Amino acid sequence: MLTKGAVEDLIMRHLTADAGVPPRPGAGPRVPGRQVPVRKVFLSDWELRRIYKPGAKTVQVPANAILSPLSIDWIDYNGITVLRV
Repeated sequence: MLTKGAVEDLIMRHLTADAGVPPRPGAGPRVPGRQVPVRKVFLSDWELRRIYKPGAKTVQVPANAILSPLSIDWIDYNGITVLRV
């Protein structure tokens, strides 16, 4: 059975230009509580809500991030602006 992390890794491997390159040394396992991982490609609404600071009108995501349809609906409903960095 594939875990959520394994699915994200498969998506990341196929969406990046260096799909055949093995992971860089020292990348290590994921660190819980990290706000926006550097290589994060797909952001679900749950992950976006973790990044969002209550009361803010903007949220920063990686430039190459793909936002889930539910997260886009949540952003529109709350009038939040997405800043891609």
